[in-house]
Amino acid sequence: MLTGLAAGAALVLGGLGFLVWSEFGAIEAARGEVEGLRGQIVASRKLISGTAALERDVIVLRETEQAIKEILPDDKDLNELIRDLQAFERSSEVQITSIKKKDPSQGRRKEAEAFEKAIYEIVLEGDAFQVLTFLDHVEGHRRFLRIPTIQWTASGEQALERDGRAVHTVKLEIETFVYKPQEGPELVKIDGYARKRELLLGEIARHRDAVAVEHFDYRGQRGRRDPWVDPRVPQSAQGTTGLPVAEQVERVDALVERAIATRALWTELERPGTLYVEQVRLRAELEAALTALEDDLRKLASEGAITYPVAESRLRREVSEPIAALRSSFSATAAPSGPPAETLRTLLASMHASIEEGKPKLALETLAGVESELALVREDPLRQGLVASMREAAEDARALIDFQSIELRISGIAIQDGTPPVAVINGRALGEGDVVTTDLVVGAIRAGEIEFIFRGLVLVRRF
Repeated sequence: MLTGLAAGAALVLGGLGFLVWSEFGAIEAARGEVEGLRGQIVASRKLISGTAALERDVIVLRETEQAIKEILPDDKDLNELIRDLQAFERSSEVQITSIKKKDPSQGRRKEAEAFEKAIYEIVLEGDAFQVLTFLDHVEGHRRFLRIPTIQWTASGEQALERDGRAVHTVKLEIETFVYKPQEGPELVKIDGYARKRELLLGEIARHRDAVAVEHFDYRGQRGRRDPWVDPRVPQSAQGTTGLPVAEQVERVDALVERAIATRALWTELERPGTLYVEQVRLRAELEAALTALEDDLRKLASEGAITYPVAESRLRREVSEPIAALRSSFSATAAPSGPPAETLRTLLASMHASIEEGKPKLALETLAGVESELALVREDPLRQGLVASMREAAEDARALIDFQSIELRISGIAIQDGTPPVAVINGRALGEGDVVTTDLVVGAIRAGEIEFIFRGLVLVRRF
């Protein structure tokens, strides 16, 4: 029995020991799990604390990427770049003689990049200011373009003497980049993206400005000479050298602008459908402009002031010869024989309408526009009658102007059956037929208006 009891006790103790050992292992495992969870909690806290900053950076980068796409062409825009360069050619008046696309991958290892370079080699011809205008167009392009290399060959003296202007040969490279972002994981959706983007507009604007193409205004020649042309002026037969080069160029530029404006007047005068009154004005302006230009050209020729070959040739090609041809064409056109009858009727109706609308000055201006041509219709009785009617309308307009200048203070009227109506004008009680001032008589008094007779005209003043 004792042996059995001892054996049973031993078994019980062994079982209890095994249970204790098992629980101790479970406790150790639980402690390991706790430590692992603590590490995950710490990492999650770090992730949560950095999520806001990460979202901000992602939003700013996504919005900045849109700006990058705007200034760097895609494949379609790159194909249209040639058309843009041709438009720049027409606008700047240079002549492009060659356009070649270069392979930027030559001499370097091909790698996957987000920005793929595109290079065009261009050869063009023009004077310094035309080329600078072309470069300004390139610089001001809506896409990012740069010119890493440029080679300039100045015009020769023979070309200057033959063409009268410098034609430099310029070889340059125009470089841009095609934005091709590498494929990556799908974009992660950011909760409240629009609201968070609104809060970051200032930072987004700063990043977009940092990659935007900056524009400058090229202000043209502004009196400067072409620096690639020899500024020395050969002496004339008398041994004089004329004005300084800069002043010669400036004076010729001014004459060229005036010649362009004068030819514009001729174009406007010759345009079909121009009203007769407008033709009269244009002919007067054109005659004055032509006379002034011809006088200035004679003075320059007598003084021998323009001796610089480029300026002299430009003066001849763009001023002297065109103005001489314009004078010949202008003189060949027959002077008008006076306004036609239909035109006079139209002008007379316009004057009457202006008078009816209470705009007598406009009626007088209409007559003044053709006054110088009315003497040409003396031999035509029909048109003479229309001219006489226009002058009568002008007299009516002058009378209306005088009437409008008279001060009339109408305080009130009294209208009663069986008694003549009375109006209080300038503090006086006046009836129909009474004289207000010299040439001004009260014609009729009605509710809301008084009819006056002034120099044979019936005029109504409403109140």
